[in-house]
Amino acid sequence: MRWLVLLTGLLVSPLWALDAFPQAGLLEDKTQDVSNYRLVISELKRNQATTYGEHERRLKGTLWRRVWAVEDRVLLDTVINHYTQQLNDSRVIYQCRALDCGSNPFWANEIFHNARLGGREQNQFYMVALKEQEGSKEKKLYVLYVIERGSKQVMVNLDVLTTRDAVQERADMNVLIQQALVSSHGWLPGLVVENGQINEQQSSALIAYLKNLTPGMKRRLYLLVHCYDASHMNDNIQCSQRLAKQLRLATFDGQYELNIDGHGALTPAPDNSLQPALRFIFWPGR
Repeated sequence: MRWLVLLTGLLVSPLWALDAFPQAGLLEDKTQDVSNYRLVISELKRNQATTYGEHERRLKGTLWRRVWAVEDRVLLDTVINHYTQQLNDSRVIYQCRALDCGSNPFWANEIFHNARLGGREQNQFYMVALKEQEGSKEKKLYVLYVIERGSKQVMVNLDVLTTRDAVQERADMNVLIQQALVSSHGWLPGLVVENGQINEQQSSALIAYLKNLTPGMKRRLYLLVHCYDASHMNDNIQCSQRLAKQLRLATFDGQYELNIDGHGALTPAPDNSLQPALRFIFWPGR
């Protein structure tokens, strides 16, 4: 009877649900209304023995949480790829892997309240992806945490939160951009592309920040747009050059035009989403 119930649940899963990993057993499946969901969208900080996300949100909405235990001898990357590939059409808000995610007890006990998610910090993956519905104020957040336990067994926690609350505020994006530009090179957050064009409204924080840079920074900053989702390199290059032109126009302040070019998929993608991404380098180096 229990298996019949689970099978019935699979048959009526909504279209926006992610398919479970085939060699995984479902340990938890619950839906509840929440008024204080804790969403971490940045690296962790530690102060006076307290671990917390530098940027967090407290959201209300409807939470669907599922936890799976994967069969033994399944590779961690295989499980991660299974879920992230299903989110290729979403906007990645934040993700980290291994030691970059910091404390495993923080994720297991403080965020997901599940000691079974305890494991090796070098073998963990966290991702927050956003799907918005055109014409609707509701959005769906996919919060994925994958961990390999000391026994080599992989555990998966997937939260799907349906909410109308704001996930990112402009001020937060400004901070993330500022933090990125402290380095001499790297990836810039805030670029949102839809249907082959930059969504200038959703990319407004990035555009405004770049437009307001000092003339000295504008002369030394080089931006490279990369597209990844096409099967032919020429298509990716054309996509990136088209987006680069749009970004140059959007960030022009009437006097200084930024150095922006499109390089297709000529460098590895920053994550598994294969969404268009923006890389930067300061030249001369600093």
